[in-house]
Amino acid sequence: MNAAEISTVLATAIAQGGGDTAFGMPGGGNNLDFIGAVEAVGMRFVLAHAETPAAIMASVYADLTDRPTACVITRGPGAASAVNGVANAMLDRQPVIIVADAVDSAAYPRIAHQRFDQLTLFAPIVKWAVTLGCERTDITAEHAVRLSMTQPRGPVFLNFDPPGQSPVAGPPAEVAAEIAVLPEDAVDLISRATRPVILLGVGARHVRESVRSLVKGTKVPVLTTYRAKGLVPDSWPNAAGMLTGATMEAPLLESADLILMVGVDTVEFIPNAWPYEAPVISLAAWAETSPYISSVLEIVGDLDGLVRDATRHLPETTWTPEAAHQHRAAETQRLLAGPSPVDGLAPETVVQRARALAPAGTIATVDAGAHMLPAMELWDVENEDEALISSGLATMGFAVPAAIAAALARPGRRVVCFVGDGGLGMTLGELETLRRYDLTVTVVVFNDSRLSLIAIKAKPEGNGGDDAVTFRAIDFAAVATAYGFPGVRVATVDELDRALSASFSDSGPSLIDARVDPRGYAHILNAVRGKR
Repeated sequence: MNAAEISTVLATAIAQGGGDTAFGMPGGGNNLDFIGAVEAVGMRFVLAHAETPAAIMASVYADLTDRPTACVITRGPGAASAVNGVANAMLDRQPVIIVADAVDSAAYPRIAHQRFDQLTLFAPIVKWAVTLGCERTDITAEHAVRLSMTQPRGPVFLNFDPPGQSPVAGPPAEVAAEIAVLPEDAVDLISRATRPVILLGVGARHVRESVRSLVKGTKVPVLTTYRAKGLVPDSWPNAAGMLTGATMEAPLLESADLILMVGVDTVEFIPNAWPYEAPVISLAAWAETSPYISSVLEIVGDLDGLVRDATRHLPETTWTPEAAHQHRAAETQRLLAGPSPVDGLAPETVVQRARALAPAGTIATVDAGAHMLPAMELWDVENEDEALISSGLATMGFAVPAAIAAALARPGRRVVCFVGDGGLGMTLGELETLRRYDLTVTVVVFNDSRLSLIAIKAKPEGNGGDDAVTFRAIDFAAVATAYGFPGVRVATVDELDRALSASFSDSGPSLIDARVDPRGYAHILNAVRGKR
């Protein structure tokens, strides 16, 4: 098969698997053959400015649509540049098909330029890495699509080298009948609990309705990881806030006599010790690979069936009806008790005003950095697609490409992109992508000209000084204007409210350059992750 034929087979397999969009930053040759095949089978291609943003766009789009989504990259520097975005998809369990070309090993057997072992590079961060190019490309392509969608969802890497010889991929192994009923020891623990707490994680995203049936009408508090935020609406009395492996959730978990985890993957936790003594039951669609939590009864199977069975056994509890919201209110108050800003806006105020003024159903994308702590705590949601963050990898440079993907996956919905000045600097070129597609995205930049979270974490001795964490001041509003859409600088609450209201009443992209006072970040970090 030649390059064009292989491209058609691969694009067809992705489309038949449900894919409707591909993202990428192509080189020449095979990349363009594949993009042509993508468009020929009815999928759209979205051009990004770099490979990492392209991979993040693909991963978020795949997550929101639950469809296998292609990301096209070129060999050598293109493949190397995509690694961060692919790792994000792997750790956040998102079904991405990475398609890369390779040096033609048959035509140029003695040329080393841009030639290295791309399969070995990607093998640790994908579910499968394989070279396309054998006569059974159809089987390989179909297997790759199925594997990306098999729980846990995740990326596969296809090395596009038509003259190469790839092993023929057979069909997936037969899957044994999945357990859908709780074993007796789990039923006994659940039925005897008087103060259970339910923890929801990334795997629970696929069983939302059964999860809501489990907790609705009960007094059981529910904590959610970042990836599960919104599975239980924040307006429900059960909603107790965030679960990150930090200290904000400690009062509830220390009081629990049973911890029931649903779809929790410990890749979602920050690297803190698990200090809680209550027995843990984990209901999951895939097995945990980390020994992070002790005293755990893990039941892997049909998660929807397991949750529905747990609903039958969940007892009346001694929790008060207000317990969950009292916990969340106390922790929120603790977070907001920091110093008043002296120069600019408090970061938490930026989030609160955006939440108060944004239309219902607005999606927030949140970058890594100090601003993510108030953003994830204070951005109330009703559904699981309304707060998006890089959880397992926690990478900077996530929010802008994620906002692009969210706007494409959820047309008609407003998207607010919360990003620090450091993260925006990494993805500045994608502002043109926002403008090119005229997406309904409000970019809110937490601008303090520094890496605030790193500055807080720096040790007093040998920390490199300000040069290690400080940038020159940048007028991002002027940058947005240069890209062809409105930008405004704000430093007061009134200015912020006017800018948000103007943005939310208009279609198309806009940028708000919020001058924030970073002094409160240390208090926020201590409130969320410090010692109690």
